[in-house]
Amino acid sequence: QERRATIHYSAAAVASTISQEEAPTVVVVVDRRPHEQRVDTPRQARRLNHPFQHLYRHTDPRFDDNEWTDRDTSSTTSSSQHYPKKISDFYWNKIMTESNSTFAQQPIDVDTSLSAINYLHLHGGYSLDEIHQLHKSFPPLLEIDVIRHLRPKMRFLKDCLDGCIVSSYPNPQSSVQTLDPKLKAALPGSFYGSSGSDNNESSLLEQFLLMHRKPKQFAAMCNDWRRKYGATNIDNNLPITSEQVVAFDKLFQRGILSAARDDSNYVYSDGPKRDDNSPSLLSTANVTSAQLVTYLIQHGANAYETDVRGASLFHWAAGCGNLDALKALVVCCNTRNGISSNSNSTLSTPGTSAALLWKASRDDAIPLHWAAAGAGPKEFGIGGSVDVCNYLLSICNDEQSIVTQRKLINAQTKDGNTVLMWSAWSGSLEIVKLLIRNRAETGVSNRNGCVVAHWAASGGNLDVCKYLAGVANVNFDVENYARNTPLSHAVAYGRTSVAKWLREVMLVDDVSNNAQNLALDFVNWGESGLGLISEEEQAERKKISELFTDWAEEMGQ
Repeated sequence: QERRATIHYSAAAVASTISQEEAPTVVVVVDRRPHEQRVDTPRQARRLNHPFQHLYRHTDPRFDDNEWTDRDTSSTTSSSQHYPKKISDFYWNKIMTESNSTFAQQPIDVDTSLSAINYLHLHGGYSLDEIHQLHKSFPPLLEIDVIRHLRPKMRFLKDCLDGCIVSSYPNPQSSVQTLDPKLKAALPGSFYGSSGSDNNESSLLEQFLLMHRKPKQFAAMCNDWRRKYGATNIDNNLPITSEQVVAFDKLFQRGILSAARDDSNYVYSDGPKRDDNSPSLLSTANVTSAQLVTYLIQHGANAYETDVRGASLFHWAAGCGNLDALKALVVCCNTRNGISSNSNSTLSTPGTSAALLWKASRDDAIPLHWAAAGAGPKEFGIGGSVDVCNYLLSICNDEQSIVTQRKLINAQTKDGNTVLMWSAWSGSLEIVKLLIRNRAETGVSNRNGCVVAHWAASGGNLDVCKYLAGVANVNFDVENYARNTPLSHAVAYGRTSVAKWLREVMLVDDVSNNAQNLALDFVNWGESGLGLISEEEQAERKKISELFTDWAEEMGQ
């Protein structure tokens, strides 16, 4: 907008100083993009793995250190005044007086050190003497940034290694999450700053912390541990490979949205797919998308995440037919403490409530809409999943207090589109039968006056149209507010078989001649060369136009 204002201002200035004949032509570019695509500044890049690129660095209200912020080092006030007196005295009187301290050899940010001491003391449960011993064994410890390094590793210990306890230490007046004393005692100080040191007398914990970043060494450690400490009755006794570890790591970092919509089947271990024998990441890692969903939620993923259009993980799992992932989402959300404000749920079963009632912010479609239409990572309306629809109806029966089954089946979007409309449009005959058997309303019209007959004709599945007309007694001779019948929709979308059935079997009368005129327009458009349509499509368009015999006789054909 500022750039356009500058152009207009410059054009006015030039026009006032030179003659009309010499004035240059100023071309003003009009932004004709949809309003939602117009932005003043570039959008922030959003990746599927955005919160999980570095585990435990994202905001997570499950931890009481979520609001931790390092002090402002640019303040002219002494940094020591921001911290408890015992922390400041410990730093100046104990740490700074050590002869072998790295602080005595190079200038170190005082605030970083004080923040590290305070964090380890408050959220790690370390006493000042224990911090002193850790610092002796690993001098760079107090040079480490809390937000980028100490806090993520502390959360890893508390969450992944189940090392979190609620303690009143160091403040008896309140309780905080600190490390389990057993884990704290076995933990080397170098863990917070490096991968540790290898030696033959290291504990299992130290071996894990040393090996977990290197795929080959980690796989070898897993195989060694399984031989020494694992069960002897393992069905799959094949060794764990480094390829498995790398594949699982890639899947994990892709994030929970990727796992929910199961798009990892399109990602291959060796990069772009080269042939039909290229293994997918899921097959290489020997893991399912439902297991990935569970693992990610257990390790801090947001089960109530939405995409840029406001569709939730429940929508994507239902639309992609990923029944196991949808069940995993429901179970994890029902069993986890705390209910997200995004899920609009105040019930004791927030996962069930989200699977049944969550409305996408863009169009108010619920997961059952998506399950009836079917979706893929880059496509929509590809055919729904009857298994997912049956599952959603079954949990609705089990939770009548959330929503009745009839209300769920007849849910509408902002535009008034029902689940039956979407299933008929996507050609999902079995889902249409399921909805009709469960008393789905067939006479509902959307904001444009279109009923399920219009959607079925647009989708082009003749079996769906015949079922709706023969079993559900749906009228295919009804007009919408623009006086278009289902026949007009079949012509517009090139559904030859449906248009022929409507014209010759159902005897749908084109009273307003909308379908006839539309058929003629498509033929002329294709013959003019402006339509850029293929020869096959042009042939289909001519077949549709020939259905209107009155027009054909007038043209002498």
